[in-house]
Amino acid sequence: MSRRWTALSGTQIGSVHVRDGLPLQDSHAVRVAGDTAYVAVADGHGHRLHFRSDVGSALAVDLSLELLEAALPHLTDVAEAQTTLRAVGTDLVARWTAAVYAHIEQHPFDPEERALVSGSDREHLTRPYGSTVLAMVATGDLVGVLQIGDGDAIVVTGSGQALRPVPDDPDLDGTRTTSLCQPDPVASLRVGALDAAADQLVLGYLCTDGFSTSRVDRDGWWQQTGAELVAFAQEHGFAWIGERLPGWLEEPARIGGDDTTLALLARADLDPHHTR
Repeated sequence: MSRRWTALSGTQIGSVHVRDGLPLQDSHAVRVAGDTAYVAVADGHGHRLHFRSDVGSALAVDLSLELLEAALPHLTDVAEAQTTLRAVGTDLVARWTAAVYAHIEQHPFDPEERALVSGSDREHLTRPYGSTVLAMVATGDLVGVLQIGDGDAIVVTGSGQALRPVPDDPDLDGTRTTSLCQPDPVASLRVGALDAAADQLVLGYLCTDGFSTSRVDRDGWWQQTGAELVAFAQEHGFAWIGERLPGWLEEPARIGGDDTTLALLARADLDPHHTR
C-alpha cells in the first residue's frame, strides 16, 4: 500500500543580519505531489566575499526540487536511489553554476562588487553566490537525501529514534563549510537512501547550521528535536507544528545570530487528523 508524505518549512532571519542590515541568506522550499514530498534548505554564506549568496541559496533549493522531481521514476529502491541521487547532485552543481553565470549576465557586477571578485575563472565568479544545499525526498517506502556543505539532515522512526542518513563531511571544521562555489563541489556531495518501511521511518527534517550552533547540547540536540517533532505530530498534527515553527526558530536566530531554517517531511498518517 502506498504511503503518503507531506511537508512544511519555516525560517527566521538572524539577529546579526538584522543588526548589519543584511538580507536573509537562507532559502527553503517544499513540494508535495501525490504521495511524494520534497524539501530543501540552503544557507548562503553571507560573508562580504559572498555578497550574492541569498541568490545562490534560492537557486540551490529551486533546482534541487526540480531535479528530484524529474528523478522520481528512478527512486524505486535503495540501491538505484543511491546512484540516482549522486547523479542528481552532480547535475545540480552543473545547473547551479550555469544559473549563476546567467544571473551575472543579467545583473553584472558593479565596480565595487567587481573589486571583490578576483580572477575570471569559475571559482571566483561563483564565489559571491556561495551556498550550502540539503534536499530530501520521500516517496512510498523510500527516503533519499543529498547534501553539500554544513547543516543537518535527520530521519526519525515512529518511536522517536533519530538517525543521520548521510556520512559525515571530514572537511567541516565548525567554522568553514564546503560549498557549491568551491572548485569541485561534487567532491563534497554526500547522499543517502533508506527503506522507510524497513527502518520504520515516519519523519525527516533538514536544518541550516543556524539551528545547531545555538544549541547547548551540541551532540544530542538533533536526537531530541527528532523525537519532539514526531511526538508533536502524533499528538497535535502538522498544522499545529506549522503554526509554531516560526516561533521555535526565533530563539536560535536571535541567540546564535545566524539565519535559521528548518524543513520537515512526514508520513501523512502520523497526524491524528489525517484522512485518507
